[in-house]
Amino acid sequence: MTPQSPTPSNHPGQVRLRVATFNIRNSSAPDGANAWPVRREATAQAIEALDADVVGLQEVLPDQLDYLRARFAEYEIVGAGRDDGLSAGEHSVVMVRGPWQLESHETRWLSLDPGTPGSVGWDAHLTRIATLAWLRHPDGARVGVLNTHYDHAGEVAQAESSRLIADWTAGALPWIVMGDLNATPDSPPLKALTTAGLRLAVPAEAGGSWHDFTGATDQERIDHILLTAGWKVIDAEVSHYRPDGRLPSDHWPVVATLEL
Repeated sequence: MTPQSPTPSNHPGQVRLRVATFNIRNSSAPDGANAWPVRREATAQAIEALDADVVGLQEVLPDQLDYLRARFAEYEIVGAGRDDGLSAGEHSVVMVRGPWQLESHETRWLSLDPGTPGSVGWDAHLTRIATLAWLRHPDGARVGVLNTHYDHAGEVAQAESSRLIADWTAGALPWIVMGDLNATPDSPPLKALTTAGLRLAVPAEAGGSWHDFTGATDQERIDHILLTAGWKVIDAEVSHYRPDGRLPSDHWPVVATLEL
């Protein structure tokens, strides 16, 4: 199931990479005045404002993916549907723009059988996935990016998902792990990741990321960017941008500028 992962190479100087994670809220949700057709322009503007080289999005349904691919032609957008490993169900996509180039990518399931599409892990209520992407900079630097969406209810599934991800990102290659982990910075799933050697790029005091379409900025932080060794954080924040006053999602995006 797992292809040979690219190995890191020495590279001159310092390489910068701006990354962001954003749960855009699926288009099938009955959100009334905040339904996808009403807010999709605001969602796109919020993504544009992040000015990120790599963006991880969660809860992306096929119609949303079509819209994003048309709107963001400068990005390569990859990731499979969680239901069948092709196009069905929610996607946790990775968006990549130049100068970074996508070398390879794959979708894995957060379960005891990560290579089986649609598999559900442990006590999870839903099928959950991670999209892994291997990127290369023109100067030869290689990095890994993992975008995921943990289960919202299964405590065992959350903890085991962290163990899987810690294993997948072990080794010499620099990794960025990001996504909606449905868990706060001091929770067991986050502690499992930090104990394994990853660290939060955006401090807990930067504000909340989930607001349930209230616009609150002081609610729970459940969206995260975590880093393996070798990364320096230049700046990091939770973006509370509301294009023309419109809430772009029920989550705020989280963004960081990194240096390798």
